Amino acid sequence: MQDNYDNHPLDLSYLTEMVGHNPAFMIEVFDTFMEQTPIYLAELEQALLVGNWVKVSNGAHKIKPTFSYIGRNDVKDFVSAIEDNARHQLAIEQIPADVERLKELLNGIYIQLEVAKTEMQSKML
Repeated sequence: MQDNYDNHPLDLSYLTEMVGHNPAFMIEVFDTFMEQTPIYLAELEQALLVGNWVKVSNGAHKIKPTFSYIGRNDVKDFVSAIEDNARHQLAIEQIPADVERLKELLNGIYIQLEVAKTEMQSKML
């Protein structure tokens, strides 16, 4: 990956546009993201372990849109590349490293979401 995805901030403008300025609902979206993405990632990793490229592609496809809600289109594009490479069996030797990188990115995003949740909760007081 050429880009340093670690330093990209969340962009909650899309989510705000969808739900309005509703901190409680935004927190619910953050919680759902943090609950669901590990499940999707585990499915993707399991498919990767057995070399099932169709399921790797499907797993990446499943997780990809979640990044739009939190304004991390950079990561969405990265996951899209994993999806396309798996689907077309291109650069498959790179896919395991890309999935590991995705796990690292998710850990950073979870931290960003916790910070955003704290800010949202303070607005609810």
